[in-house]
Amino acid sequence: MAGEYQMIVVCGKNEVVQKQLKSRQWPSNVNVVVNGFVANMDDWMVAADLMVTKAGPGTIAEAAIVGLPCMLSGFLPGQEEGNVPYVINAGYGDFSRDPTKISAKVTEWLGDAELVAKMSAAASLCGEIGQF
Repeated sequence: MAGEYQMIVVCGKNEVVQKQLKSRQWPSNVNVVVNGFVANMDDWMVAADLMVTKAGPGTIAEAAIVGLPCMLSGFLPGQEEGNVPYVINAGYGDFSRDPTKISAKVTEWLGDAELVAKMSAAASLCGEIGQF
């Protein structure tokens, strides 16, 4: 689905990735804002339609609290591994390590406002009951 999109990338303290992403050519219909470390991640989450992230427990809990669907791209073995099936089974996300599959899934979601609303509601339910 063609349209106008905005993508916000938060690189944390990874200056190499930040520099690479800032210098990249993006499609003309995608406005890309690349940030380093931000102290107001909660504001960015509230403004977003969905998020691509690793399965950190704090991040997925914050996403649930604000009703933010999550495309999970990785996890730390052991401590974060169980978060992947949790997000998928709760209905507010999916998982892939493959950037092409991530892009396809995010594009699919962005093309289906009803699905994003359903996933957002599922995330919010988890956030409301505090079940992480």
